Amino acid sequence: MSIWEKDSDKPGPLTHKNIELAEKTFGVTLPKSYLKVLKKQNGGYLKTDAVHVDFVNDDGEGFILLDSLYGIEPDEGILETEYLKEEWEITKDNSILIAGDGHSFIALDYERNPSSPEIIYIDTERGDVHKICDDFDSLMDLMFTVEDDDDEEHDDIYIPTHEEIRAWASSTNMNEVANGVYTWIQDFSMVKEDNLLYKAFAKVFDEGTEQQKITIADAMRTEIENETITNQTLIDLCLTLLRKEAGLDFTIYKEMIEEHLADKRQA
Repeated sequence: MSIWEKDSDKPGPLTHKNIELAEKTFGVTLPKSYLKVLKKQNGGYLKTDAVHVDFVNDDGEGFILLDSLYGIEPDEGILETEYLKEEWEITKDNSILIAGDGHSFIALDYERNPSSPEIIYIDTERGDVHKICDDFDSLMDLMFTVEDDDDEEHDDIYIPTHEEIRAWASSTNMNEVANGVYTWIQDFSMVKEDNLLYKAFAKVFDEGTEQQKITIADAMRTEIENETITNQTLIDLCLTLLRKEAGLDFTIYKEMIEEHLADKRQA
């Protein structure tokens, strides 16, 4: 089950290259459960907005606010840890910031166990550090919703029409084609059994950039796992194209799709 807010803006996909960069930068192995979550979506807003804790803080007795997680990008997300520590005068060593707004942060703490970090809360205003739980899996178990977000905050989000999406997919501009395929895949109301989508999908993998292909492959993987895409022709096309790509990211997405389909058949 995904912890990500479905309507939030989706960042670029997590890549193996950026995982290696982060682990080399910090000299640690990142928790598999944290990476698994980021492979679903590389940072952003969560369905929940708080975490149960056993200490008192300004957010409220018995909980802290947590409505988003950092992803992993060069000079962004968790790779801003050292900058943020200096900016907010955080002296806690062996820690990687994975969420926070400046007044407080949540971090992976490797001090006690270099291979399995605890999850800690850093209060920059009070200078306090509190342990939240033993690992990232436990953090997800402690997440809950304090209150529902107001729907009105999403009223200004522009939603392209089906005609616009089809026009992008049939464009001679590769950026528009890639955007059309990406948007079409994620729009649950768009029929997926369509030759234009198949042709545009194949065109991106034939002529597009590696990042465009990774972005679309990740979107397909997400929608297949969420079972919003069930069209077998499109799924088979995706797997065929992924098998032709040499990069590790494509191999990972292919294996994740195949594993999901296998689990579904066995259920």
